[in-house]
Amino acid sequence: MNLHGVEVARIFSGELAAGEHTFTWNPEGLSDEMYECLVRMNGRVETLPIVLAR
Repeated sequence: MNLHGVEVARIFSGELAAGEHTFTWNPEGLSDEMYECLVRMNGRVETLPIVLAR
């Protein structure tokens, strides 16, 4: 989501088995700025900062 709280992409929605997982985000069409990645796992919610600078 951008810093205004607007969802700009959804990379994955669903459940995964335990373990390490990798996702790729294609920011085509988005401006260079700060974004937040919202991660929900095991009842926790974390927000991870992403800086898009090309």
